Amino acid sequence: MNVLKEATVNANKVWKAAGKPRQGPIFNKRQLCKAQYRKGLREKQKLNTCRYTNDLHEALLAKNGPTFWKCWRSKFDMRPNCTQVDGFTDPCIIANNFACYFSKIYSPNNNQRASSLCNEYLSLCNNYFGFALASNLIFGTELVGNAMSGLKSGKLRILMA
Repeated sequence: MNVLKEATVNANKVWKAAGKPRQGPIFNKRQLCKAQYRKGLREKQKLNTCRYTNDLHEALLAKNGPTFWKCWRSKFDMRPNCTQVDGFTDPCIIANNFACYFSKIYSPNNNQRASSLCNEYLSLCNNYFGFALASNLIFGTELVGNAMSGLKSGKLRILMA
């Protein structure tokens, strides 16, 4: 690839020095070198694709899960590598900023209207006829976090998708 690229660069320099002709042997040499370089790039890309496809296939045939997923992640897993949020890098500051942002968004615009809606909801609950929600069925973030941490490795990613 280096030889093809060098030949392309040299042919391009000669072409520019000759006044960028649109026909003739200098133009033809430039176009030929350029075409050979592009063809080489396509072939190299095809070989790379074939190589990791074969690696994935071999790992699947061997029923070797860890090898398969290692190969998969090396080729397809493009996790964003975020190192800062709004200029901050400290995780505690970032978490506090998220908490402040979402607490502002989900706070009522009008406290009086919010309390009247809450009272209306509570009065409607008193007249509700159906299955009562038992207090032991209420769950919070701690219960969800404990349930998620008890999952086997790899299961959480499936749930989050």
